[in-house]
Amino acid sequence: MKTITARLAPAVLALAAFVQPVQAAPALDPVPIIETWLLPRYDTLVSTSVDQQAAWTTFCAAPSAAGVDTLKAAFLKTADAWTAVEFVTMGPISLSLRADRFNFFPDRRNAIQRGMAEVLASTDEGRFEAERFGKSSAAAQGLPAMERLLFEQGAADALAAGAEAKVRCQYGTAIALNLASIAKDVRTGWGDKTSGALGAIVSGKGDPVFFPDVVAVPGMILTDLSGAYQRASDTRVLPVLGNGDPKPTLAEGWRSGRSGQVVKVMITSGDALLQEVAKQLPSRTQWAVNKAATAADKAAADFPADLGAAAQTSDGAAKIQAALKLFKGAQITIYRPIAAYFGISLGFNALDGD
Repeated sequence: MKTITARLAPAVLALAAFVQPVQAAPALDPVPIIETWLLPRYDTLVSTSVDQQAAWTTFCAAPSAAGVDTLKAAFLKTADAWTAVEFVTMGPISLSLRADRFNFFPDRRNAIQRGMAEVLASTDEGRFEAERFGKSSAAAQGLPAMERLLFEQGAADALAAGAEAKVRCQYGTAIALNLASIAKDVRTGWGDKTSGALGAIVSGKGDPVFFPDVVAVPGMILTDLSGAYQRASDTRVLPVLGNGDPKPTLAEGWRSGRSGQVVKVMITSGDALLQEVAKQLPSRTQWAVNKAATAADKAAADFPADLGAAAQTSDGAAKIQAALKLFKGAQITIYRPIAAYFGISLGFNALDGD
C-alpha cells in the first residue's frame, strides 16, 4: 500500500498544481453609475418641474392666451425630463405611488378623464391644498392631466378666459406644485455619498426601505435598464401599432405632439445608462455593448415624430418595426454579455405580468 501511495503522490501533486481556486465574478459598482447617470437626471427633473411651477404661478396672476405657450413649453421640458428617468423603479421613487402620481400611464380605464371631470366639477375649495391633492386620485394629479389642461381642443381658451378659467388655473398650479414636490422628495431621498439612499449604498450597510441587501443593487440597476427598452416597446409602441390595426390615441403624449419624442428620449436615456455600465467591462466586451447602444441611438434619432401617423402607413410601420429590432438588440446585451460577466441574475421588472 505504501508503494502505491508513493507512486500516486507525484501525480496528485501535479494535478493540484493545475487546480485553480474558483474566482468570483467581477462586481458591478453601482456608485459611479448612480452619481454619473442617475442623479443628474433627477436634478434636471427637479429643475424643470420647479420652473414649470413658477410658470403657472406667473401665468395665473395674469392669464392670457399668449401666456399658455409658456406653460406648454414648460410642460414639454418636464415631460422629457421624466421620460428620461421613468424606467428607474428602485429607490425613493418607489414610495407613495410617486411614479404613478407623476405620470399615470397607460390609462386602460379612462381614469384620467373621469378623475379630471370630478376635480373640475367639485365645489370643495380645499381640494387643491397640497397635502390633500397629493392624496387624491393618482390618475388626475400628474403629467397626463396637465397635458389635457394645456393641449386638448379648446383647452387654451378655457384656461385663459371663461367660466372655468379660475378653477383650471388652480388645478394646473396644484399639479405643477405636486410634480415639483415629488421630484424634490425623490432627489433629496437619494442624497449623496454621505447621506440618503446613495450614502447607504456607499457605506455598505444598505437602507432598510430601499436597499436592505446592498449586494442586490447592481441587479436592480440592470433590471430597470432592461425595463427601459421593454417600456418603450411594450407600452409605447406596440399598442399603437395594434397588430395591424393602428390605434394612434393609445400613444403617450399624442395630444402634445410628443408621441415619437417619448420613445426617442426613453431609448437614448437607456442607451446612455447602458454605456455607463459598459465602462466597467473589458474593452472588447465594452465595444460590443457600445456598438449595440449606438445603433439603438441612431434608430431613436430617426424614429417618427408622430408615432400614430407613422403606424397608419406601411412604410412608417416598417420603419417602426426596424427600430424595435435595434432597441431589442441593445436590450439583449444587458443579459449577455453584461449580466453574465458580472454573475448577476436579473429579477422581474415593473412590467412583468402586465
